[in-house]
Amino acid sequence: MPDIDFEGTQQITPPQEGNAGNNPNVKENNNPATQEETTHLSGGGTDDVTGKNNENNANNQGGENNNEEQNQIPHDIEEGTEVEYDGTVYKINNKGDLVNDKGEVFKEAKDVKQWLEDNGATDEADNSDISIDSVKESFGVDITDENGKSVEFTNDAAGIKAYVDAVFELKSNEIQQGAINKLYNDNPLLKQFVDYVTIKGTPKGFGEIPDRSVIELDKDNENQLEAVIRMAAQEFGNKSLNENYIKYLKSTGSLYDEAKAQLEALVAKDVQTRKNIEAQAAAARQQEEADIQEYWTNVDKAIKERRIGGYLLPETIVKEVNGQKITYKLDDFYAYVSKGTEVDANGNKMTGYSRDLNKLTDKELLERELLDAWLLWTGGSYKDLVDMAIKEEGVHRLVAKSKENRTQRHIKINKPAQSGDKTKLVFE
Repeated sequence: MPDIDFEGTQQITPPQEGNAGNNPNVKENNNPATQEETTHLSGGGTDDVTGKNNENNANNQGGENNNEEQNQIPHDIEEGTEVEYDGTVYKINNKGDLVNDKGEVFKEAKDVKQWLEDNGATDEADNSDISIDSVKESFGVDITDENGKSVEFTNDAAGIKAYVDAVFELKSNEIQQGAINKLYNDNPLLKQFVDYVTIKGTPKGFGEIPDRSVIELDKDNENQLEAVIRMAAQEFGNKSLNENYIKYLKSTGSLYDEAKAQLEALVAKDVQTRKNIEAQAAAARQQEEADIQEYWTNVDKAIKERRIGGYLLPETIVKEVNGQKITYKLDDFYAYVSKGTEVDANGNKMTGYSRDLNKLTDKELLERELLDAWLLWTGGSYKDLVDMAIKEEGVHRLVAKSKENRTQRHIKINKPAQSGDKTKLVFE
């Protein structure tokens, strides 16, 4: 394609027939410095010495950089990071958008960071500093033992779980006690009944305790007024309140006043009777709690001393539980016999020892009872049972050993010299 000079400054002599290279009228200009600036439709020609092409290239490169900046994610949250919100889990995709499990955009990348800040997002890794101390501080509850000493919990998952279980048990007991107190307040007669049974051990006679606070005197009912005075005379043992005194009251018009005074005394006696029963019941409960605490203190002391009935307890034992060998200490044994960690079918708590007793067959229970009865009858102890077992095992070993030590007699025949006695036998 021919080059077209749009400025009209280039003079070109039309070539003649034949080879243009041999035509003296065609001048070739091979010096780029002297060549005129032309625009070639074919894309050829000389380079742009003005540098405009370089400016265009720079502009193009700058545009590419701008595109890269536009494609940059405006937050530093890694792709695949999960964000839980209102029970739904979202993820950060490769564009930085927060999307649901269907890939639908929940929050665009430009809004993710601000949205997380506005909703107080926390990283689960930030909870790695959880300890038993921080958990105890959060609950604000100190767990104590039977002696009032603070219970120590290990700083691990098991220790935290044990502390939380203890707090729940404590709170559950408080709720139960609160419910009982409310029940008593709403039904005072029930509280009186419970206190009476606690003292007497039986409900017999509870209905015989009078409540004369409900009696209303009638001034015109002389029979009622006389009956109240006679009742007071009998209960207080006041012989002065006799028939002659009643006649005197009637004649002087003082019968109602005396009956009212005696009724007030009877009501006061009824109130005091109930207060005494309540106080005695509270004292009985306190004594029961003290006896229980003393019992378990003695149990703990006996276990720590390690010698029970002449038998020395080992400091540790190894038990196989669910196919795993686990080492237990004496504290574990104390918890086994004292802590209500098991729940029966009725929802009542029981110790591990009670649970295992319930699993025994009738024959096994009978054997245990007979062993206890035997020891009481013979005046022996469990140490004697252990000694008996050891002796029996020793007898078995002796019998086996005696069989092993039996010497077999061998007969050897020593051939004498040819000149000796050929009938000589030697026994060994």
